[in-house]
Amino acid sequence: MSVYNTIEKMIRRFGDDICIMEDALRNRSKAIIQPLMYKNKMYLGGTALPAGFFDGGHYLMIAPASLKVKDYRRAVVEDANAKYTIKRVEMVKADNKELYIWAVLTPYYPPVEDDYEELDKCA
Repeated sequence: MSVYNTIEKMIRRFGDDICIMEDALRNRSKAIIQPLMYKNKMYLGGTALPAGFFDGGHYLMIAPASLKVKDYRRAVVEDANAKYTIKRVEMVKADNKELYIWAVLTPYYPPVEDDYEELDKCA
């Protein structure tokens, strides 16, 4: 059995049901989502936060390489507990074969409307 098949079977067996939404397109699959345990944010392009500030956290998603998403920047990942946006995504490869998708997720917050957008013109 190849490494690709082994990884794919493990994700399908132990992963949770997810739905990736891109506009009207919904793509269902299995993935493993867990809190991202990191010591620093160097690879996230983040900055240090002041004490007491909560940024919502970051999560690690491992998904099958067969999961195809056209635009990761606009996609929303939904599982049974929460919705996430994709902050960074990489395809992990070995021996010129795509093995799995590695992604860093952040909590999804719907776009906020500005109540004063129409009134921002000077008199």
